[in-house]
Amino acid sequence: MNRPRLVNRTSATPSTLLQRAIFDGYDFGLKIPYIAGSNRALLELSGFFISAREHPLHRYWRVPKGKLLPDLDTLYNRLAELAGGLHSQSWREFSSLVESAQASLDRQAFTWGMLLRIAPLAEGGVLLSGEFHPGVVAVARRMRGVFLRPSSSWRIDATPELLRSNLILELGLAEEQFEILDTVQELLSDGSFAPSTELPSMSIGGPQQEPVAPSLEDESASDIYLAAVPEIERTEYSSADIEAALQGYSLLAHQPDGIAHLLQRTSALLADDMGLGKTRQAVIAASIRAAGRPILVITLATLLINWQREIQEVYPSATVAIQQDTPEAQWILVNYEQLSPFVANASRFAVMVIDEAQRMKEPTAQCTRHGFDIAAQVPNRYLLTGTPVLNRETELHTLLRLSGHPIGQLPLKEFCDRFAGNPEFRQSLRAELGDWMLRRRKDVLPSLKGKQRQLLKVALSTEERQQYDVLRLEDRPVFARLGALRRYLETVKVRVAMDLLSELDAEDKVILFCEFKPTVAALKELCEQAGLGCVTLVGNDSLTKRQKAIDRFQQDPDCRVFICTTAAAGTGNNLTAANYVFFLGLPWTPGQQEQAEDRAYRNGQLRMVVVKIPLVEATIDEQLWQLLNAKRQVAQDLIEPEQVDGNRAQLAASLIGSCSREHNSIK
Repeated sequence: MNRPRLVNRTSATPSTLLQRAIFDGYDFGLKIPYIAGSNRALLELSGFFISAREHPLHRYWRVPKGKLLPDLDTLYNRLAELAGGLHSQSWREFSSLVESAQASLDRQAFTWGMLLRIAPLAEGGVLLSGEFHPGVVAVARRMRGVFLRPSSSWRIDATPELLRSNLILELGLAEEQFEILDTVQELLSDGSFAPSTELPSMSIGGPQQEPVAPSLEDESASDIYLAAVPEIERTEYSSADIEAALQGYSLLAHQPDGIAHLLQRTSALLADDMGLGKTRQAVIAASIRAAGRPILVITLATLLINWQREIQEVYPSATVAIQQDTPEAQWILVNYEQLSPFVANASRFAVMVIDEAQRMKEPTAQCTRHGFDIAAQVPNRYLLTGTPVLNRETELHTLLRLSGHPIGQLPLKEFCDRFAGNPEFRQSLRAELGDWMLRRRKDVLPSLKGKQRQLLKVALSTEERQQYDVLRLEDRPVFARLGALRRYLETVKVRVAMDLLSELDAEDKVILFCEFKPTVAALKELCEQAGLGCVTLVGNDSLTKRQKAIDRFQQDPDCRVFICTTAAAGTGNNLTAANYVFFLGLPWTPGQQEQAEDRAYRNGQLRMVVVKIPLVEATIDEQLWQLLNAKRQVAQDLIEPEQVDGNRAQLAASLIGSCSREHNSIK
């Protein structure tokens, strides 16, 4: 929003140059009588005149402190000169009014009429937009927000409630000066955003709010910058060279092709389905390509030990450093949150492996910016992910830029016009990516017996329905109510999970995925009471505890239940001892769900994996499932077009059959 450039036109012979000053910590409000020529002096200090009659500071000039204080004496002398000596105010009197204002802050001086809007993002965090105020900018920056010029908004990794609380504390705003929007926004890779119009919406009742917010401008903010990454080039490796280099390695039938895919390009995406050994393929390809030079592996904090084990299993004498840029180590493992120290010396790495590369799809995230800074200096960049698309086609745009693919250099609008929005466009994009992305499904593993999803309809009791409606209709922001409803439904499904556990055979093992930690604790207590050996894993568990839980579940026949949150255990871990997977709560994206399922359904699994998904009838459970299926279809169109039709028919048949066949109504 542009500052108005209005002027005070009331004439008078001033007895003082400054009648009153007020200060909110950022801007001064100055009440100055009209002096011919004074408007220009104040405009040169980036001041503007408050003309709205209803404003408490009507006829004040608002001037930023950074402009006023360094030139305060200059302003005094200029006003005195313009007044022609027809005033009685000394410099000391003039400056003391400003000093007094500084000593007694009025945080709400310029918050009158302000309205801020907070919109939840589909991938977590929020967008903040509304009227300009330097205090809002300060709060956004303290919360490590990123200003998105295309949408004139701030992206902040926080809940709507936390952001609102911080703004209230900083500026003294009232709760009615905030709107928390119902509409979940999708952030595009150029920093703009749009409502999720292509996907089913979730509604829990109440008035529908507008999806698009007005602008919040930070005049000092710059556009999103990502370092330029070298273009992809073909390497000197021939098929014969690679075949010779792989002599002596123990590999599955499909893995040499994956290693070749990486070695023959300076950058590529290995998008194999979960459980096909992307880590091992990348380890071997990186080692061959580096030829003894340092290798940087970027992964999730929870997977650092997994990577260390995999490297040392393939190369027992390898030197591995974790979270430290150790000069004598060939392999440096680091998680996404710790990239900053590695930017300065990134040029020493021969190969950069980016595991779970979908974490870098968000261009405003700090890890993405550091990742680009590193990638710009490393000649070989291998991207690994089983879920390159979580919600929409535009998520690939940033990954293409990171890799150095020509399509990644297209402006986002042109990229969307050509490749997004319908199945035909998505398949056109898939054809363009054929040389860059290698994707194999689990059917390349003949030992796998398959995976079956079963939906279980759950009916609420009268008392449970009443409690659900109480939460649904509470006088709280929509996103807060949505979270409360998800937590409540998860507690309802605890009894369903225990009923399912009682039906399993003695040799069966199961993973119970939850979205909330209290559910994990409740299930652990009930399993122990029932005599079922179990382990748990939540986000704040140490890496040592995590690995002990995984090892016990995999090795101890009496440990039959692995209880965890999806965020903590849904990626990277090998839990093939389980042949059942239960979801008490669903994650927000199909990629997260499939990653979680495939902790069990991966190489080493010798049994059919059954995934059971309880859905509570006539609740947000059913809406979320529809949303996940819509997002899943976008990903299938893009990365697996040859299977789309078959998957649709198979999925529909299996779901209809399972719902009607068993557990049609669990009460």
